Amino acid sequence: MPLNIKNPEVERLVEEVAELTGESKTDAVRQALVERRERLKLRKSGVLGESFLRYLEEEVWPLARRAGVAGKRLSRKEEDAILGFGKDGV
Repeated sequence: MPLNIKNPEVERLVEEVAELTGESKTDAVRQALVERRERLKLRKSGVLGESFLRYLEEEVWPLARRAGVAGKRLSRKEEDAILGFGKDGV
């Protein structure tokens, strides 16, 4: 069944993505749909949230406890340093 896109914004997006990736418009649309389907499956299954929580519990929080910063409110300067602001005029 052919797909006929009649929305100028969608046409523009397809052209832009195809140009950025070097794919045909058809391949760009197919890949975008495959990627979205996989994200939706992960969200529906809850796996993504569970694996992120497991990562925090097993990797991040133990490091924070050992560093003595668990539960500590960071100053604006500390937050900026973590985010990389203030370097090279950024």
